[in-house]
Amino acid sequence: MTRPRSQPFGADASPPAVVVDKFGGSVLRRPEDIVAAVEVVARQRAAGLRPIVVVSAFEGVTDTILAAAAVLLPDRGSSLREPRHDAGSALARETDRALATGEALSAALFALGLQARGIPARSFSGAEAGIRTAAAHLGAEVRRVLSRPLRRALGEGLVPVVAGFQGIGTHGELTTLGRGGTDLSAVALAVALRADRCELFKDVGGVLEADPHLVPAARFLPVVDALQLELLAELGAEVVHPVAVRRARRGRLQLVIRALDDDAPMTVVRPAGLDEGGVLMLAVDRKERIARISLVGPAAQMPEILPLPAHNEGSFDEGGLRVVWAEVPLASAARAAQAVYATFMLADGG
Repeated sequence: MTRPRSQPFGADASPPAVVVDKFGGSVLRRPEDIVAAVEVVARQRAAGLRPIVVVSAFEGVTDTILAAAAVLLPDRGSSLREPRHDAGSALARETDRALATGEALSAALFALGLQARGIPARSFSGAEAGIRTAAAHLGAEVRRVLSRPLRRALGEGLVPVVAGFQGIGTHGELTTLGRGGTDLSAVALAVALRADRCELFKDVGGVLEADPHLVPAARFLPVVDALQLELLAELGAEVVHPVAVRRARRGRLQLVIRALDDDAPMTVVRPAGLDEGGVLMLAVDRKERIARISLVGPAAQMPEILPLPAHNEGSFDEGGLRVVWAEVPLASAARAAQAVYATFMLADGG
């Protein structure tokens, strides 16, 4: 097959806006799913945008790699479950290198899919894309992004496809960013490149008021406040990596959380907050025996306490928002979440 030749943008034309697309494992369950994701990128190019793609490993691949590593370790990998291992840890170094192969595979296959569609593309590791991290393993902090390699690729008319979840540490070694780190890769790149927006593609589409597995009546939200979503993520809601939301908010980057289908509900995350009012959102953080139920919303709309038979409870304010929480037995988590939702969120009309 003849490789498509890239064409640079004309020197006299202002370059089109950049959009960073993150495709997670929930939408990349198998190689065949790349076809639908490639169509999204093709539509963006047809609309005059310059997309950059950031990919996770296929669904289940990271867990398979961790399970394989656990078989080889005397403690079944328990010593590696805590984040941010010292740069000198030989076990953490090799685990990082094994984990990074999942995203590298996705990136190479995605670039192949784009090329087969007639779209010039090139895959990049996190290091090649300019992601620089602290000298640590299994949860390294992103320190800075050198944007020149991706700017050069865009200038050549290519679609860069970046392996998420990884970078290179100040000690010169490959590092990974921890669970959910591909969100962080995408946002860090988008902020550094001053992208028009960063689109995070997930199987459920946009953000809901609460976890639909616990609260089936939860509704999609077309717009949410970045600080509120950040707090929600820190309180246990598995929507977006909390550090990714924080970086987007501080970099005034617009996030869009959506499904592959253009007609499916999507959520715009506004970094500067909402113009008026706000919504209440619910997070549930499940531990070994206890679940913490947290209601998050504008302080003026929030109750003083949650009407639950709680083991422990409290509240705090931040940036005009209030968090009110209560801890209940794990077995009661769904019932408690539904009770809070019915009392405060349905009663308010959403």
